[in-house]
Amino acid sequence: MARIRIEDIQAEIAPDNWKLLSDTYENLDKELVFECNEGHKVYAPWKTIRQKRECPICKQNFKKLNDLTIIQKPKDKKRVLALDQATHISGWSIFDDEDLIKFGLYETTLKETEERINEVKNWLINMALNWKPDYIYIEDIQLQQHSKKIVEEPDNIVGVTTYKVLAQLQGVLIDTAYELKIPFRVVSPSTWRAHFKINGKTKADKKKSAQLKVKEWYDVSVTNDEADAVCIGRYGADKIKISNEIVEWGE
Repeated sequence: MARIRIEDIQAEIAPDNWKLLSDTYENLDKELVFECNEGHKVYAPWKTIRQKRECPICKQNFKKLNDLTIIQKPKDKKRVLALDQATHISGWSIFDDEDLIKFGLYETTLKETEERINEVKNWLINMALNWKPDYIYIEDIQLQQHSKKIVEEPDNIVGVTTYKVLAQLQGVLIDTAYELKIPFRVVSPSTWRAHFKINGKTKADKKKSAQLKVKEWYDVSVTNDEADAVCIGRYGADKIKISNEIVEWGE
């Protein structure tokens, strides 16, 4: 069997965006220093990392923030439940002031649109009753850029169909928040992105920028939908804080 070289290890972990920081290799059981794809140092033998690229810090972050054990709301903080809603996969986050408490995805696989909307509604009711948010922040909907084809090609309804479904969902969620007597805000993507200076030429660029912003704030890796939900929640927390400061100053 050929002897394993440093270059061999580097080549094998590179596709996963891992790096080998050690400059010498002795055997499979000797501890090495790696850098995971999130920039954390990982101390483990090649035998372990070869089988599974696992970073203890990333694993702990994920477990800590995605454990759905209900956390009691502190009396001196305002809780925000934020949604980047959709009828298939919705991102969500929970904040106590500017502290990110939980985040995640809610997925529905039901076939009919009405069934999916009803399931998301019931999920929101369950989240509200368990987490007791003071405010709910919902991302506003918008026609996609490609919907301009509708003007040029009246028979082409690409964009409009999705917009109608999201409008129905948004209406149901707003009505649900109203019935639960929880104050809610609908915030446009351009508003919360401008608040955090999240830029990009394309939608993908903006999504990536949001992910990097969440990484900068909380040192956690999130999906596109989770990143948007976290940013919406952080935006809500910021606005509530500013509003409270104005009231206190006026008094």
